[in-house]
Amino acid sequence: MAGGDKRRLRANLLSVLVLSYFEPKDVPNLLAAVRRARLRDDVPVYVGSYGPNVAVAQQVAELPNGRYAPMFALAEDWYRQKRRLPPEADALVPKRLAGKVPALSRLGSTSARVSWGVELGARYRDAIRAAGGAGTRVDSWQFDELVPSAAPAAARPLREFLRGVLRGLVFGRPVLEDVSVRGFVWVAHSALGIAALPITAELTTFWRTVNRAALAYVGEEYVRFDGDPRAAARAYASGQRALAAGGPVRRALARRYVAGLTPGYDLAPNLGGNVHGWARPRVNSWRATYVQERARSGVAGFAEFDFRHGNSAPTVMHDVLSALAAAT
Repeated sequence: MAGGDKRRLRANLLSVLVLSYFEPKDVPNLLAAVRRARLRDDVPVYVGSYGPNVAVAQQVAELPNGRYAPMFALAEDWYRQKRRLPPEADALVPKRLAGKVPALSRLGSTSARVSWGVELGARYRDAIRAAGGAGTRVDSWQFDELVPSAAPAAARPLREFLRGVLRGLVFGRPVLEDVSVRGFVWVAHSALGIAALPITAELTTFWRTVNRAALAYVGEEYVRFDGDPRAAARAYASGQRALAAGGPVRRALARRYVAGLTPGYDLAPNLGGNVHGWARPRVNSWRATYVQERARSGVAGFAEFDFRHGNSAPTVMHDVLSALAAAT
């Protein structure tokens, strides 16, 4: 992670751009759209999809201000099945947590939940370490996601597991000489209400862990393109406002809040977008107004999720990046 990126995000003076979830074949078009978008020279652009990919990382490295940040999904089973390390590294790591990650319902204590969460996060870092061994520069990571079921007050067991995952992602395996790396923590829209829960000892620890892990806190504002875009932007800023109304740790995260959007043409469940089938000029106008309003309200940057299917067209990528460039 470049030190300047950290300082500017902490000061909330510089926007950051995050581009996530795409097919490797579409990366040249996505990066071409970034180059044409007239972004400010000092805006770091983090790019990554699920799991490290050497070819993608090499292309991102050629982008001015490009940063490679692969994404890891909480629900992905491959990492949960078992630990995967080369023999020389495996010999240095205790074997106790080497097997399948148990179901949360079988983890009967805070210690067990946090420990298995740390192990899962460390397995994500194992993949990053392996990519580095293959010559890939990995600048950061993305975590998908703080899930909706973590939001209720009674969801303490899940939040304990999640804070373990984030610790594992940040610190990796020190015995294998991993260094601490902060990343982008994506938060489901219906999980943003965690910030409004009355504070407890458990939530204090949770927020401190999230704050330590998150270079930015990405709120998933997957809005329907409908009605007044300014009113929609104000409504979807509720998660950021909830953070800002909290204690000092949550306020720090509010200053690093990134608005997570989606291009709008892949009408998958829960992704909002162009639900009325508007023509391109109307979509572009609505999106641009929404983005400008969110920029005016003081986000630390923008993220775009899902450049697949209808969102993979070069014209869509161009339109999205142009709107974001105008707001950064």
